[in-house]
Amino acid sequence: MERNNLKDKIQDVLIYEGTDYNDVPIRIYDSGQAYQSASFLSEEDKYELVFEYMKQFNRAIELKPDASSILLLGGAGYAYPKYVLSHYPRIKIDVVEIDPMAIETARQFFFLDDCFNEFGQDNFTNIVDDAKNYLENNTKQYDIIINDAFVELEPVFDLLTIQAITTAKQSLNKDGIYVFNLPGYKKLETTEYIKDVTKTLEQVFKYVLIFRAFNYKYLRSGNYIVLASDKYDQMHDMLELDNSQGTIITKDSIQETKKKFYEFVNY
Repeated sequence: MERNNLKDKIQDVLIYEGTDYNDVPIRIYDSGQAYQSASFLSEEDKYELVFEYMKQFNRAIELKPDASSILLLGGAGYAYPKYVLSHYPRIKIDVVEIDPMAIETARQFFFLDDCFNEFGQDNFTNIVDDAKNYLENNTKQYDIIINDAFVELEPVFDLLTIQAITTAKQSLNKDGIYVFNLPGYKKLETTEYIKDVTKTLEQVFKYVLIFRAFNYKYLRSGNYIVLASDKYDQMHDMLELDNSQGTIITKDSIQETKKKFYEFVNY
């Protein structure tokens, strides 16, 4: 992506205009180490999804077309909430975001106010909280939970332990789906930490499905979207991964998985 027209800096977040991989103008939400979100600038596309990994979140809605509630962990530029509000009027979406300024940034620079004005706010709730704390204290039930919580490049590993996943499952309705966004190598089998994540999920859910989410075919790394459920066992384009050598992530073993993640990041 090409950078130009530096727009602003809010609490160490850079907001600037550039282009996507098809040279379409976009506005980017950049934490300094990673693109956290982006939005198309054109009036007709400002609620559409720029990043492939967010498009893959919709796999859960495809599997569960009667879904009426989503919990999103990690708001950043609120691109996915905009998409849900503008495309799925039946779905209520709650967003847990630890940064209280994130939603103001989305309203000012990423057309969230336009979305509210056009589609209303009745189906949207913003919750300023730590994602793990919210799940531990939550009493609501959701059809879909999407874990898109990151600290710079790093997923929130405290949400990937077997203890945290078990707790999160209690916030899902029967046959609900838990969705994870995980960065990884283009060769999935060489991304060792993802083997740990999927093996851990298999201890809590009956089925784990993996999908590739790469924006550009020549990139060495990108994202994988992992879905876990007790009902849905297959879908087109899902990938296979041998995680027999993986380690179940616990509070005690989490550092081992973090080490595998940084071996990936620093390769």
